[in-house]
Amino acid sequence: MTNSVNYVITKLGIDQNGQTTHTRFLIKKERMISISYESFENLDEKKKQKIINAGFSVFAKYGYAKASVDEIVKLAGISKGSLFYYFQNKQNFFNYLYDYSMNIMHNAINSPDLNGKPSYLKYTDFFERLNAIQLMKMKANLAHPQMGAFIKKIIFDSSSVAQDAMKNMITKYQDSSIKEFLTGLDLSKFKNGIDPLMVIQLIIWCSEGCVNQVQTQHQASMDLDQAEADFEQVVRLYYRYVELFRKNFYKDEYV
Repeated sequence: MTNSVNYVITKLGIDQNGQTTHTRFLIKKERMISISYESFENLDEKKKQKIINAGFSVFAKYGYAKASVDEIVKLAGISKGSLFYYFQNKQNFFNYLYDYSMNIMHNAINSPDLNGKPSYLKYTDFFERLNAIQLMKMKANLAHPQMGAFIKKIIFDSSSVAQDAMKNMITKYQDSSIKEFLTGLDLSKFKNGIDPLMVIQLIIWCSEGCVNQVQTQHQASMDLDQAEADFEQVVRLYYRYVELFRKNFYKDEYV
């Protein structure tokens, strides 16, 4: 179900002094009416985590389209009726898991230091901060291995449900994340005429391109081990491109 809502969109920019600028736009678009998962959230934490990990495990193994609700509930130790009572349908459960995992990643990235600010802010170099954030993402995946496998699999999932979930999360976090990322950075290291926001956009496109390239190579594969290998290949390819950007966009004395 959808309804119409007005959104204020902020477009970020960089002025000639290297300061972040904000241009606000009012647009009208459709939004999904939020779904309450109160019954699930009120469950005992141990039972809730068992259901979440069952979902992570099955979706990571098969992807969205081929994931079986029967296998999920068997692994979770609940009835199909209970799962549908908590989430109504398979798609809602998948979306819940994706939101849950992205919130964990977002919290990991923004984990505060002793001053209560995100720890990555101590890095004032653009690429050092970028690498620090990527390292925190990897640590979060290691700390939650089933979630990590789920995220890695979904990146390569071509189903419309998985693709829409990723697009919605980008819409939710991208503008605020970019603004936070730029806070306190030394942008003077970039060559004259290089717009850091364009570099960020290039990096986003690059990461998407790395995924698409690897996905094309193994389009028919649904194997979990292959998904793991694909993800590692994407990471290696991504870092090669980022290093290329650093060497080409930074002034010579900073390379």
